[in-house]
Amino acid sequence: MGTVNRGRVTLVDGVPHRDGRPFVSVGVNYHPSTTGCDYWREWDGARIDDDFRRMAAAGVDTVRFFVFWADFEPEEGVHDPVMTDRLRELANAAARHGLSCLPSLLTIWMNGQRFDPPWRDGRDLWRDPDLVERQRAFVHHLATALRDAPNILAYDLGDEIIHVDSASSAALDADEAGAWWGTLAAAIRAADPAALVLQANEASAILGGHAFRPEHARPLDLVGLHGFPVWTPFHIESVAARKATAFVPYLVRRGSAHRPVYVDELGSYGCDEATAAGYLRAAVHSAFAAGAVGTAVWCWQDFTTDRKPYALRPNERRVGLLAADGREKPALAEYKAFARRVSGELAGFRPLPAPVGVFVPEQDSEDGAGYLTPSGSDAPAPFYAHLLLQQAHLPYAFTHRDAELECHALLICPSVRQLSLPDRLRLERYVTSGGVLLYSTGSLLDGAGDEELFGIRVRDFTLAAGTHAGFTWAGEHYPLHWDPGPVPVIEAAGAEVLAAFADGSPALTRHRLGEGTAHYLNAPLEAQLNAPYRLQEAAWHRLYAALAEAAGIRAPLTADDPAVETTVLRRGAERCGVVINHAPEPVRTTVRRRSPDGTPQATEELRLEPKGVRLLFWRDGATEQDPGHRPRPEERRS
Repeated sequence: MGTVNRGRVTLVDGVPHRDGRPFVSVGVNYHPSTTGCDYWREWDGARIDDDFRRMAAAGVDTVRFFVFWADFEPEEGVHDPVMTDRLRELANAAARHGLSCLPSLLTIWMNGQRFDPPWRDGRDLWRDPDLVERQRAFVHHLATALRDAPNILAYDLGDEIIHVDSASSAALDADEAGAWWGTLAAAIRAADPAALVLQANEASAILGGHAFRPEHARPLDLVGLHGFPVWTPFHIESVAARKATAFVPYLVRRGSAHRPVYVDELGSYGCDEATAAGYLRAAVHSAFAAGAVGTAVWCWQDFTTDRKPYALRPNERRVGLLAADGREKPALAEYKAFARRVSGELAGFRPLPAPVGVFVPEQDSEDGAGYLTPSGSDAPAPFYAHLLLQQAHLPYAFTHRDAELECHALLICPSVRQLSLPDRLRLERYVTSGGVLLYSTGSLLDGAGDEELFGIRVRDFTLAAGTHAGFTWAGEHYPLHWDPGPVPVIEAAGAEVLAAFADGSPALTRHRLGEGTAHYLNAPLEAQLNAPYRLQEAAWHRLYAALAEAAGIRAPLTADDPAVETTVLRRGAERCGVVINHAPEPVRTTVRRRSPDGTPQATEELRLEPKGVRLLFWRDGATEQDPGHRPRPEERRS
């Protein structure tokens, strides 16, 4: 192998380190422009070396590439030695230019099409024991070939491999998915003990119903997630829309509740070069601020080849950072600037502890639930909770039943359609110990809260949604858009009514339990925001802001404009405010920085271009626990 001035990456408390220092990967996805997916068979080592040289010159430090199983194992059980040599040559070329490698193994699925080994003959990747053994042997062989390479960042078990047979992968339970991950990860680590292992999936790993999800990824070191604004269920109005650049950081925050997240595919389709550049600028900075350990843009260069998969999907030929003739597109200039920042002034900065937690229950279904399952989708509500918290400038993190909920001063359980008894009991312990809970119901039956926890009971339901068309609290009106179906009507049973609907029934209640308080919002506030432009209809985020203030939470950095994200990162006593305008138009806003005791410390007026980013630096004398401090009951405002 050649030489590289950067060694293998290790994880220290979930943070990648290289040569003993924190490291954020800035990568690209790669096939050569002229050969596309055929590059292993139509090898052009000089072209690859030149591409890697240009990547390094642009500030890219990681190349993600794809090992097509059909090329490397053309006959069952026979690993082609020429292909293996070319794999080593590619890693060697990357090392010469200081690039880390993220090889995606078991590549069958690419751009919506299969590149299947002909001998697989439709056998099940997960349930056929002989085929599982072939996969185990294959990844072991590749890791053996690369174990002496100093520049392997991590091994990806298989890019979006769930789509090779979507029906089969969707039928697997968590134990089966985990067993497959574990078998292949163990084979890689047996060959290359220094290896980090991930498996990359698109956004269905967060939004879908299959088992290949971060919460089941215990056998892996990282999770790889892909996010593109054109493929979501969230009615994102355009690539330039506010929601669009908030989508990838949402995936990062959801996945990071379980494993460090590498965003190994992001970018934009269906827009011009200027829009793509603005999108990338805001999205990568926001993903970094959310805690992503790396990003890899899709992809390096536009393609001149017109063969598979580009004959069927020619749109895939035009999403590179470089044009086919080598011209740098505006998005590459933005990625260069990002690379300079994360390897320079932002190096070592990580998210602050989060005083606000978003509790997303894990669904413990047994043999399906049929008519007992509430109608609708669980996907929208957490995304809109993320948007409202971002607009309220509140530091937050996603969490779950087995996490330390007590580290959060405020816990939000958004539009939950089904809450199991273990979840309810866990939330009750959190409130009793001094936590503040906001629960918004998502269905009439399974979403209804306990009388003991919330101090309310369901009286009946109604189909007259007009009587529940909105409520007013703390000077703000919140209009509601109910889906057709039963609307729950509740009554107080020990709780204090803070706001009521037009029929006089409670809309928002507060129940004191032990040392804490549980708020019940009788409406799926977050889920009902999932419609085009509805997010702009009202100042929805002020509900969260008011509850956070009552819980004693002091946002360390705020902006007057809710379209502007203000995320504060730390590096020892140093602080960095990452200020991002997610709007497609310029904004002028005042940012306010507060000390841990809540007193004003500094204000600054900023003018931000569309999708613009500004970094603000200062030093803070607070202890590291202060930003996530949960006040004692007597410290909270009622």
